[in-house]
Amino acid sequence: MGRKRKVFAVLLIGVGLQVLLGPLFGFFTIAALLLLLIGMMRLRSGAMRQGYILGGIGLGLLLLDHLMIVIGITLISLGWFYVRANKAHRGQPYRLKQGFITNVRYDREPWMMQSSSSWHAIGDIDCDLALAIPDETETVLYFQGILGDLDFSIPEDYGVEIEAYLLVGQIGFESNGYPVAERQQGIQNRLQWRSANYLTSTQKVKLVISYIAGDLNVRLSS
Repeated sequence: MGRKRKVFAVLLIGVGLQVLLGPLFGFFTIAALLLLLIGMMRLRSGAMRQGYILGGIGLGLLLLDHLMIVIGITLISLGWFYVRANKAHRGQPYRLKQGFITNVRYDREPWMMQSSSSWHAIGDIDCDLALAIPDETETVLYFQGILGDLDFSIPEDYGVEIEAYLLVGQIGFESNGYPVAERQQGIQNRLQWRSANYLTSTQKVKLVISYIAGDLNVRLSS
């Protein structure tokens, strides 16, 4: 579809939204929905930066105009976190963490790695498992939130299992610089993977990731 036709299509959709939803919602809500729609279209076309900017502006307008939606989404996410945390750890003991904003930097010096579940509205996570000191033979790291930027570097001698879901965003997964799976970007991104040595490895780690919007990068290294 040419650029002019795309613009015309967006204008038609905008007018249609105004006609249908105008009596029910205000101008800011209509504008927010339109920006979200354009952002999703840009994400699907591969224009990630534009898509994130437009989608972020649309989401911001929508949240400012509907504060209760923000509260509702947060409560639902937190409640779902408690349900899934117990399931992810299969009844084993783990550390529980919650916070509105989380900034984790486990990529600079040795750190103690323990099974944990962490929820946050906004999170920036960097973990290098080559620096980790495991506290158990099988570690489960569960991260959930609204917005997240996550980077994991994992030595290949670990047995690794990954369950990741991002409603909006992108997932990158590579081994020694080569992609293990095709980079996913846009909407409804999932990654389920288990290393060939998982069952036989003496040291295992399982990553469980769930965010509404985020950027996840996992690197395996020899």
